[in-house]
Amino acid sequence: MQYQILLIKPFVPIPNQSIDVPLGILSLSAYVKKEFGSQVSVSCIDLRVYPSPLKILQTVLCQRQFHLVGISMLSFEQVFLYDALPVIHNYAPNAQIVIGGPFATSQYSEALRYPGINCVVMGEGEQILCELVDRFMNNQSIDNVAGIAFQKNDTIICNSRQSYIQDLDRLPLLNYNHLYLKPYWRNHHQMNVILAKSRYMPVMSSRACPFNCIYCHSLFGKKVRQKSPHRFVNELKVLYYQYRVREFHIIDDAFNIDRHRLHEILERIINSGMNIRLAFPNALRGDLLEKTDIDLLKAAGAYMLTLAIESASDRIQRLMRKNLNIEKVMDNIAYASSIGLITNGYFMLGFPTESQEELNQSIDLAIHSSLDMVSFHIVVPFPGTKLYQLCKKIYPAPLLSNSGRYQGNSSYYESITGINVLKYQQQAYVRFYTPSRLLRLFSKVPRKAYFLERFFWAGLGVVTAGFRP
Repeated sequence: MQYQILLIKPFVPIPNQSIDVPLGILSLSAYVKKEFGSQVSVSCIDLRVYPSPLKILQTVLCQRQFHLVGISMLSFEQVFLYDALPVIHNYAPNAQIVIGGPFATSQYSEALRYPGINCVVMGEGEQILCELVDRFMNNQSIDNVAGIAFQKNDTIICNSRQSYIQDLDRLPLLNYNHLYLKPYWRNHHQMNVILAKSRYMPVMSSRACPFNCIYCHSLFGKKVRQKSPHRFVNELKVLYYQYRVREFHIIDDAFNIDRHRLHEILERIINSGMNIRLAFPNALRGDLLEKTDIDLLKAAGAYMLTLAIESASDRIQRLMRKNLNIEKVMDNIAYASSIGLITNGYFMLGFPTESQEELNQSIDLAIHSSLDMVSFHIVVPFPGTKLYQLCKKIYPAPLLSNSGRYQGNSSYYESITGINVLKYQQQAYVRFYTPSRLLRLFSKVPRKAYFLERFFWAGLGVVTAGFRP
């Protein structure tokens, strides 16, 4: 009898939630099938694309007798467990339940508070999941499996971390047939906001980031591991020819850290014969770009560059350990915008100790830049980050329970300083999106009707965020 595995991407009731193909559970599925072959059957479900997610979950659980249920979770998605665990326990009473992703990695003790969780996986999950499946299939103890935490005799045990996969070319190609793809190509919110083509796909060519920004989780560690340019471009070809994908969103944390590799990938794309569009919604490192890189990006099909500036204050740059060369980033933004690329900038408002003058400094930098688009995010001190530890050190009072969203109706910064950073955020958007800038942006965007709809709903979310219940 096959060992039955169900991998879940959760749903949480958040307005205007971005929904992209969940690469995490697809990678786990492909890796397990590579290791165990016909011994296992793996099903994947993304509950975000269904109107009644819990009913769908119940239906899927009734279809077969699952032995293991894995849930990949971001920090703000933990609320999913309150409603989902009773359903899983009721319809798959004998299943082992495993939690993975950033929530499990950074808050394993919190995750193990939920009843019926057998263990949590910390960090990169492919090898660990295979070890767990092997132990469960053979009725062996998981107590010494590296990279997990579990509860035993009312004591939480956290094992040493599993080593990372060094050669990413070893990873099997994803089987996108494990998900129904059409819902991702309908009109909904996605990370990039803008689309040039309706059939798009997020892709990753590397894992980890070498920089030490204090607000980031470290799910993949700090040593960058990269797929070879040949392997990565072949993945794009599979999606292009087998699934007719015409746009790729490269979501690496540090895609342009190696300029030689960047150029080889882009040249391979140019010479491939594929007619594609590229965007980078997870942001490029703006001060590592040269104008020749930007030219090559455009030649390979890039129509939009997102660059993360975060703060215009040198002091805040040092505080958050990003240490960005702001002058070079703004020069690259001006050049990219001048050659017709859509330029999008990320800023963060409300770092600990940030003054009102520094808030305005970042807003003014965005307003006076050549950026076409901007996102002003509210700083969230996620547990498990250096930012969280810094906030605890500076402000010993208990941290607020936060939804995990960057746009909401409360903020940790406001609770400490009394400064309504949400008002700064709203005013920043109003000041940034002048009629002339909107006209310039509209002249550049493809699929203009789609853009207008997405822009309207995103703007409505920002406006309503400032109203107190």
